[in-house]
Amino acid sequence: MHEHEENDKVIKQTLNFATKGRVQESDFRLLDSIDEVHKSWGNPSKTDLYKEYYYDEYSNRNTVFGYSADGEIFDIRSYNKEFRTLTTTEIISSIGKPSYTRNINDETIYGYKLKDGIELKFIVPDSTGKVDHISVYKPVENDKKQDPPMLEEKYILDIKGNSEKLSGTAWANMKRSREEMKAFAKDCKGNIFLNGLNQKMVALTFDDGPDKEITPGVIDILTKYQVKGSFFFIGEKVQKNQDVVKKAYHAGNLVLSHSFYHNDLSKEGKTKIAEDLRMSNEAIEDVIGKSPALFRPPYGAINEHVISTAKDQNLKIVFWSIDTLDWSQKESNNISHNVLKNVRNGDIILFHSNEDKIETLKALPSIIMGLQKKGFQIVTLDKLLEVKAYK
Repeated sequence: MHEHEENDKVIKQTLNFATKGRVQESDFRLLDSIDEVHKSWGNPSKTDLYKEYYYDEYSNRNTVFGYSADGEIFDIRSYNKEFRTLTTTEIISSIGKPSYTRNINDETIYGYKLKDGIELKFIVPDSTGKVDHISVYKPVENDKKQDPPMLEEKYILDIKGNSEKLSGTAWANMKRSREEMKAFAKDCKGNIFLNGLNQKMVALTFDDGPDKEITPGVIDILTKYQVKGSFFFIGEKVQKNQDVVKKAYHAGNLVLSHSFYHNDLSKEGKTKIAEDLRMSNEAIEDVIGKSPALFRPPYGAINEHVISTAKDQNLKIVFWSIDTLDWSQKESNNISHNVLKNVRNGDIILFHSNEDKIETLKALPSIIMGLQKKGFQIVTLDKLLEVKAYK
């Protein structure tokens, strides 16, 4: 049988199973209880929380179940390898045009509305043009809850955080810079991030390390409170403090790029930008064996050259939506205030972990406890943004 004929068969079988509220890999159907899955398949390999909804992953069975707090399954996803050869052209040729398409996070969703409110979705990464996985889905019917925001578009926050130590001119420049960052995030969704999705999660990020004192202190605090952070390290410092980089990585934190020299890359030519980003990633890869896929430009300064060069090197740019300003008003109370007064769903919080940030260390425990008291889950950037941390 030719591949086209085999793919056509797979697509039609998938549609047939979806009309029955299931995928081929299991007999479980939409509206079944997740308890039945647990009794039959045992504990999942991983459980994620998205707002008030849960997702149990069974990696050995290539299946994920989404369910509500009362245990009712509303989403069944299959990551069967058979789907990896399917193209959108073949899908449309086999079962017709989709009821809708949506582009989110470098992926296009081709959705088919079936009977009884069931939807079949083919999720196609823009980078491959072929199906990554499918979802058989039915909105949760509960008067107390809205439908799960499975396809919620990115929302862009204003950047918060104040310092009484900034002059009028410096504050005006910062406000202008923040508006520019927000505009870039709006114009380049999927490649430039200011914050995560509108869900009860935040990310703690730390720039300008590693050093010998503050960065290890931050790592120790994160470990003590059982949370993970995302470190944007300077390549030149990485080479001098490899033991600290290893400590951050082995503790489960992300080790990401903050350029090699910490120069304002928006003032450099494209050749120098490319060389700087390459050197930074190589310095990190030499230590942890992985090359970062996330990059934070020094000072948040970018232009079209920085954007295109980062894209050429498969780097996504990550800004922040809360600035603790721990480099300006170096007082633990102000640092904590900037976070806990302003925190919103999906915030990316900017700290620094270089030599003079003693007050940041003092503020960090109360910030972590304060966020958790407010109900926020503290996660790494890859989870907050739903992107890969490493290439």
